[in-house]
Amino acid sequence: MVTRINLKTALIVVVVVTCLPAFSLADQPIDVLKESIDRAIRILKDPAYKDVDQKMMQRQKLWEIMQELYDFEEFSRRVLARNWRLFTAEQKAEFVELFGKFVNIHYLSQLQRQYENETVNYVGQNMINDSRAVVNIEIFWKGKNVPVEIKMIRSGGTWKVYDLSALGIGAISFYRSQFRAILRKKSPEHAMALLRDKIKKAEKSTRASIQPEIL
Repeated sequence: MVTRINLKTALIVVVVVTCLPAFSLADQPIDVLKESIDRAIRILKDPAYKDVDQKMMQRQKLWEIMQELYDFEEFSRRVLARNWRLFTAEQKAEFVELFGKFVNIHYLSQLQRQYENETVNYVGQNMINDSRAVVNIEIFWKGKNVPVEIKMIRSGGTWKVYDLSALGIGAISFYRSQFRAILRKKSPEHAMALLRDKIKKAEKSTRASIQPEIL
């Protein structure tokens, strides 16, 4: 019987194991994840970031690591699929930047609040070809054993993540369906305006969650 888990939790789960630095010396994608996870966990568990006024700094550290590992351009291109060609070069660059910013503010802030010493089991990897691979892991998250599939591509001499799925819920397919519906009737600029609005709301929510209490 498959354990039930809501979509938001599933997407947060996959962030746990992909906020990790890539090491170009690692030959195998599974090694990139396995060798890197301790550094990410140290940042999440570091008592120096326990106080609320240090949470922004902690998230910045995690974001710098995520930028090293994620291929946000590949992710964005696959999310938009055929609609990618509707965007100008400038719009493509801005869309990639906005999507990365949304992940930073929305998902990393939730990860900071919800991470509680979760453990990771590396199940194995499937090399599709010399430049593509799928890594399978399991995360013990909130009392549930959650299978996670991580799709990686070799880029710039190292392995980068371009898609994630937990319990069959894929990040690319999830967002692709939303943007396909939007771009069926609206322009690329409208789609980016929606992203900007999501970012603004996430920033407001994050500021409220880390605001110290006034005695």
